[in-house]
Amino acid sequence: MRATGATKRPPGGRIVLLSSPKGGTGKSSLARNLLVCGAQAGLNVLGIDFDRQSTLHKWFLRRERLREGIPEAPRVEVRPAALADWRRVLDETAAYDLVVLDTPPSIEDHYNAAVGLAGASHLVLVPCGQTQDDIDSVSPWMATLVKSGVSAAFVLNKANRRTKSYEAARGRLLKVGALAPVEIPALEDIHLTAGKGLSVLDVKGAKATESFDALWSYIAREAGLQLGLAA
Repeated sequence: MRATGATKRPPGGRIVLLSSPKGGTGKSSLARNLLVCGAQAGLNVLGIDFDRQSTLHKWFLRRERLREGIPEAPRVEVRPAALADWRRVLDETAAYDLVVLDTPPSIEDHYNAAVGLAGASHLVLVPCGQTQDDIDSVSPWMATLVKSGVSAAFVLNKANRRTKSYEAARGRLLKVGALAPVEIPALEDIHLTAGKGLSVLDVKGAKATESFDALWSYIAREAGLQLGLAA
């Protein structure tokens, strides 16, 4: 698989794409936490859920109900959208500082849309677990992004530094493409907060807060977000 060049980017803020050919790698989990990071940084953020399972959009609906009782929780808008309509969807995002795109797995079934979205994005994040099956699944897609000149990085998700497979996974991923310097640990509070319409960043003392804060700093820099200029 090889992309055919960068797609013309719509005017407006920065676009970050969460894309992986394997299900269950944590695209939606990363998307919602990054959106809240952006909102807390004062950015006008928007999530686009291209996955028909609507995991990210369902989280948004829970969050909207939660905010009726906790209005101080920053609002994070998420819209469901059809992959076939991705060009028009992106054209309508110019008013936002940060747009986070969540996509379905099985890139082969949506290849043209996946390539188009990657070319239109300022940064593509490819979440991956540390098993060999995960690495085998995501490596060809990262190789495609690298050959196409797309700015992209793996994010090691559900990581466990205490296992032998941790360093081996990092080494294998680095042979294929860039790897974010911060991994997301396998912690229960990431999933428990999501069930309530929250992110880790909303909960004081959540164990994964430091990891997401550090990952957000890396992503903001790589995507070219001007945080100091945000309202």
